[in-house]
Amino acid sequence: MDLYLETSSESHELETAAVQQTEVDRVTSLDTYASSRTLPAEENGIEHLQMEAGQQREHQGADFRTLEARQRRGVWWMRKHANAVEASAYRIAGLGEPLMGWKKRGKGEKETSTLMTELKELHDEKQRLMDQGNAGEGEEEEEEEEEEEEEEEDDDDDDDDDDDDDDDDDDDDDDDDDDDEEEEEEEEEEEEEEEEEEEEEEEEEEEEEEATEIPSNQTEPYSTFTESPHRECQTADREISCRGVGMTHLPIIHNLLATNLDMAENNIRIITPQDFSGVPNLDTLDLSKNKLDDESLTSNPLSDLTFLKKLNLDGNKLTRIPALPPSLEQLRINNNQLSTLTPHCFKGLTNLLILELEENFLHEGSVSPLTFRPLQRLLELELDNNHFRSLPLGLPPSLQELEINANQIEEVTKEALRGCVHLRVLDMSHNLLHEQGIATKAWSRLNTLESLDLSYNRFTSVPMNLPRRLQKLSLQHNNISHITAFTFRHMRSSLQSLRLSHNALSNEGLERVSLVGAYRSLGELLLDNNHLSQIPRCIRQFKNLKLLKLDNNQIRLVRKWGVCHPGNAGSTLASIHLENNLLEVERIPPNAFSCLSDAQGLVLYPQKGHSYHK
Repeated sequence: MDLYLETSSESHELETAAVQQTEVDRVTSLDTYASSRTLPAEENGIEHLQMEAGQQREHQGADFRTLEARQRRGVWWMRKHANAVEASAYRIAGLGEPLMGWKKRGKGEKETSTLMTELKELHDEKQRLMDQGNAGEGEEEEEEEEEEEEEEEDDDDDDDDDDDDDDDDDDDDDDDDDDDEEEEEEEEEEEEEEEEEEEEEEEEEEEEEEATEIPSNQTEPYSTFTESPHRECQTADREISCRGVGMTHLPIIHNLLATNLDMAENNIRIITPQDFSGVPNLDTLDLSKNKLDDESLTSNPLSDLTFLKKLNLDGNKLTRIPALPPSLEQLRINNNQLSTLTPHCFKGLTNLLILELEENFLHEGSVSPLTFRPLQRLLELELDNNHFRSLPLGLPPSLQELEINANQIEEVTKEALRGCVHLRVLDMSHNLLHEQGIATKAWSRLNTLESLDLSYNRFTSVPMNLPRRLQKLSLQHNNISHITAFTFRHMRSSLQSLRLSHNALSNEGLERVSLVGAYRSLGELLLDNNHLSQIPRCIRQFKNLKLLKLDNNQIRLVRKWGVCHPGNAGSTLASIHLENNLLEVERIPPNAFSCLSDAQGLVLYPQKGHSYHK
């Protein structure tokens, strides 16, 4: 509202009232002067002047009361509509952030147009509220003009009555008395009406303030940005959680600031695009463990969430990949019923970094070589617990971590991993692999591979031609009985951890030349739960070994220099485990473990078939 215009108008009225006050003072002085004169001939003139002065004082009082009421009503209108306008301003500000975000991200015209339309509606609402406030002031002014016209008519009538009074003095005296009484009654009625109006205005003002008051636990106008969701949902900061409350559909939520919505562990069966119209800025959505199937998402309700980065659809009944927004960076569809991945199922998902497809019904024949082509930035792919017998073809070159354990993989062809030039972690544990199933050049292009997990397979020897920069090799729970000589010679001293626990290794299968290439770099060697009868002679050749596990073997003897050789100065060995063997601890040479950097790192008890007191 134009408060400056209102102030200017009120100033003009005050000046008018001041002029009237000056006139009243003039008339009063004439009244005083006339009263001091006692000439009978001037009595009628004196009475006329006195009446005129009284009328001027009444008009002046009415003007001041009207002006005061206008001031009070003007302030009330200002406060009432200022609150509403301020609320609209907050909503406009709330929409400004996603609009700028869309422009910066280069989103399409459709999204920007939608937001601009809503923004225009809010501006129109703000203008309407301001016009309503101005209209209220206009009504006040019209009422005042009508009152002034009525007062002028009353003045005209009073002038006519004065002329009649000159003709008939007796009638005039009676009429004056009656007029004075009527005017006093009218003034009292007007004052009562004004007081009632003021009380009503104050009550309305208080109600308006209560309606626009921001709750103490909210940092933003709650009524502007949010509509309270289901009573069992919880809202904290920008996160809304309706986890496990038994919902069958998404609640109605209007929250422009919400970025995280958790609807996991419910009974939701259908989702429509309108379900997310009130939360357009979501970047994380959890719909895991519901009743969603392909029919539930036929209207493509997720594709319009243009800021969505993380989506969890675990534990549903999907048989195909639904339409998804291109902004997505992490997608989880574990434990569903996926059986086929078509060439276009990931179309447009150029920003996807992590893809989890565990516990489905996928196999190498159901995955097209073109399936992963759109995923130009994919870093992690998890295919555990499916039905693969070989690695799927067409894996993206950007891939850095591949988990495909707990399948039925029996072979690794030379083409399978050819394009994975940036792969760092490969987990193929819990499969049916054996050394004959690994092609000679299967690992030849994996120059960046650091960790290879082949545990829980069917190897009888350590596979050859391992990646040359490998740092961690896990071969636990196989049936390995020997390590071929010079298996690690080509590895350029990169191997740091070798895990051979739970195999069939004997001293005959573990020769001195078996670990050539790993003596300088190896820091962790796990040989527990094998068939060793003595500590392998190659152990004292390691330069940086820190942890050695030989427990749960059949070791009976520890030679004097079997672990710590006098020429091996500066040993780094910190821990050695020899428990659960067949050792007679009393017969161990006193300096057998003198090279340990920490005496607490030696574990000798218990031993099989013996009960010793420490």
